Amino acid sequence: MRKVSAFCPAYATGIFTIGAGDAAGAGFSIDKGMTTAVSEAGGKSRITINGQASTAKVSRAVLRRFSESSGKLAVAVSHSTPIPIGYGMGMSAAGALSLCLGLNELAGAGLSRQECVKIAHDSEVECGTGLSGADAAAIGGLLAQQRIGEPPVKIPMGEIPLEFAFYSPMRTASVIGSPGWKKKVNAAGESALSSLFKEKSWGAFVEASREFACQTGLGDWCRKEMAENTRAGMAMLGHTLFSDSKMRLGRKPMLLLKAKAFENGAATL
Repeated sequence: MRKVSAFCPAYATGIFTIGAGDAAGAGFSIDKGMTTAVSEAGGKSRITINGQASTAKVSRAVLRRFSESSGKLAVAVSHSTPIPIGYGMGMSAAGALSLCLGLNELAGAGLSRQECVKIAHDSEVECGTGLSGADAAAIGGLLAQQRIGEPPVKIPMGEIPLEFAFYSPMRTASVIGSPGWKKKVNAAGESALSSLFKEKSWGAFVEASREFACQTGLGDWCRKEMAENTRAGMAMLGHTLFSDSKMRLGRKPMLLLKAKAFENGAATL
């Protein structure tokens, strides 16, 4: 039985603004993410995440949208990742995009890369799990987009060693779907992006992301940790910290993970 695998890097957003079904902002990819294997299956499609059966609503949305554009296909989908899901690392986008790339090759559908990205993007928006993570993960590296509709700027960063502290998940929909949060996020996001675009560098991104977390109030839960770790920022949207230096943490995280910045985007394997 033929099987196709694809990889999509995790993507940590540090700054964002909220639009209608889209977003602007800045974030970066790492060398860990979601690997998805797809093979034909009899009957109904089946989805597992790290070996466990899952409803995987975003992946289900991808399967439906792919079938609408390229014909129905029953498949076995196996997602695997060392990154916890729901912690602000773009794993729903990574699952959606790696799945669509795998489906496209398995079915010989001939969709363009951008068409695959759109299916992943629209599936995330439909499920309320993100706004532009699939678009960013398709490119990889450190990306900054000052306004919705403008092309992102890729800022060179190299393979910077990074540390991530995962504490607990957050519901993305509770922020991006809230008018109150939208007002605060957009004001702080525009200010932080303006600062970043004055000096397009990794260091400027870290400073601007810290400013954004504090001004929005999204980082209230980790003010003490960020004060103790001046190179730490918050991955949006999760109770997750990232840093390019070893963190001193008073509270023990659920998971402490080491990774490297990653300049490449999603691809079949």
